[in-house]
Amino acid sequence: SYGYTTDDIEFYWRGGDNAVTGVTKIELPQFSIVDFRLVTKNVVFSTGAYPRLSLSFKLKRNIGYFILQTYMPSILITILSWVSFWINYDASAARVALGITTVLTMTTINTHLRETLPKIPYVKAIDMYLMGCFVFVFMALLEYALVN
Repeated sequence: SYGYTTDDIEFYWRGGDNAVTGVTKIELPQFSIVDFRLVTKNVVFSTGAYPRLSLSFKLKRNIGYFILQTYMPSILITILSWVSFWINYDASAARVALGITTVLTMTTINTHLRETLPKIPYVKAIDMYLMGCFVFVFMALLEYALVN
């Protein structure tokens, strides 16, 4: 409580360590709950000591979600963009359509990932991976422009 000090009010978990139930039944698409912890403590500020109750979760990221939603599609789209190397250079409509489709698909995957992950100011490893895939896909399209 930020309005009352420990002299005015006392917080406690009703039921002690068993106050929170049903945590094992929670299902998250990207995470698994490994552990949780109930904490009761007094926090001291210059204006006094204030009671605090907190519930902390330890989460484990489910890599299967990211493999199915991000890594596999980006790998397959990158490989698909290389199919244009085997298309005859005279078949410009097929090569351009394939190149533009793969570039737009990689852009869509990247946009979807940015919307689902937390907004942070630094570059993540998955951003670098997708940027690398995008460069390979775009270079396949650029190769056709240089050959023609």
